[in-house]
Amino acid sequence: MLAIISKAIFEKEAAGLAPGKVLATDRYRSQSKHLAPLESGGRLFLVTVRPPDEALWLVAMLEGLSLDEDEGWVGRENRVPITDVTALIPQLRFESGKGIQAAKGALGMSLQTPRLLTDADAALLLGATGWGPPNITAHQAHSRLPCLCKRCLPQSPERAEAGGMRFLRAQVESGGKRLHYWLPEELSPSAREVARFVQAAMAGRQGA
Repeated sequence: MLAIISKAIFEKEAAGLAPGKVLATDRYRSQSKHLAPLESGGRLFLVTVRPPDEALWLVAMLEGLSLDEDEGWVGRENRVPITDVTALIPQLRFESGKGIQAAKGALGMSLQTPRLLTDADAALLLGATGWGPPNITAHQAHSRLPCLCKRCLPQSPERAEAGGMRFLRAQVESGGKRLHYWLPEELSPSAREVARFVQAAMAGRQGA
């Protein structure tokens, strides 16, 4: 999920911190009912909007969360560095599929309600920080589909077309590494089976 920290609270709790530094926090002080999905697990990505140009900063990522009646959602201490993710705004889709649609000057207000992230959204955010499993996808300079390597992934769309076929972006993790690939849209009903096959292939190569 994604939730926002107000400008005032961020400047109080992260005084002097800038991108590249780690905000030492293990909680999000909110009792919002929109955070209820966290009861079954998952990550909470915390962002804030910074002046003067409405830059969107990812300031923390919390895991292992549980709801405390007084402190809100408390989990393991954040290890993700503060990262400017403004460039990712057009690529974030959320489970609603609507993305971020905010008029100029209203970005912070548009994020007041916590939102469910897709796996692709989470991967984009974590990839921008350099934290988490490394992306081992090889660079494809001459492919008819957009390259999904570490360098190119932030600019890659979620869907693409080539040779009269439509593709969806997908990813799997195995052995502490992440691989991104294009899944033919016609195979989307079998996406889990395909992912297991790709994971098995990754595990086989890593064990070879």
